[in-house]
Amino acid sequence: MRRLKNYRAETSSDAKTEADDLAAKYSGKSENELMQELLKNVARAKGDGTFSSEQLREFIEFVSPNLDEKSRARLGELVGMINGESADNS
Repeated sequence: MRRLKNYRAETSSDAKTEADDLAAKYSGKSENELMQELLKNVARAKGDGTFSSEQLREFIEFVSPNLDEKSRARLGELVGMINGESADNS
């Protein structure tokens, strides 16, 4: 997972381009597809030793303000699943 905390794009246009690319990549996907993508990325990061609970927390803090109450609750459920998997794999 990529670190978001203290991330500084070289220019504001770099940040906008990266955000636009991510938005394009995930736009049009269903909630189920997004959940599968997140869990797949977490599994890959755990498998290659790059998973970080801290980075996951930073991601949640980054996206939460943009979500409605229902979506935040669902995200919380996903984090619980991920943390549960993390505890089982330790």
